[in-house]
Amino acid sequence: MATKQKARKKKVEIVNMEEEQEEQPQGEEIPEVEEIPLGDDPSVLFTSVEEKALEIVHAGKKWVFKYKELTWGEKNICIDDSQTWDANGGFSFSISKYYAAALTRMLTHTPIRPITETTLNRLDRRIGEQLVAIVPQPVEQVIPDLKG
Repeated sequence: MATKQKARKKKVEIVNMEEEQEEQPQGEEIPEVEEIPLGDDPSVLFTSVEEKALEIVHAGKKWVFKYKELTWGEKNICIDDSQTWDANGGFSFSISKYYAAALTRMLTHTPIRPITETTLNRLDRRIGEQLVAIVPQPVEQVIPDLKG
């Protein structure tokens, strides 16, 4: 079975910028676009190894959970570990498995040991919701501006 592909031609319009500027009403300022400098230090492209702390107040006490950010590759592993395919090619994704996989990789020092999917699933709901807040969404709708 052969497939045919058609090449699509795009119509390109060339506009003389001087003429375009002359047509704009006088007195209107055109906002300047901040030029972003070219990167010169590739080490900033990697995930920070800095350990962060999440403090949770529960039962009148402060509990400290130390963690590190997921790398892009670690996040993808968590996503892979959270999906299954059945014999008919049906796809299933478990958000609870994703969060558990991410938290077991992210948490470095906690008041709970060991950090496993089982221990995470047994936590008070309010603790779990605060821990989930540090985990990146499996599919991010908007990529944040990475300036700074």
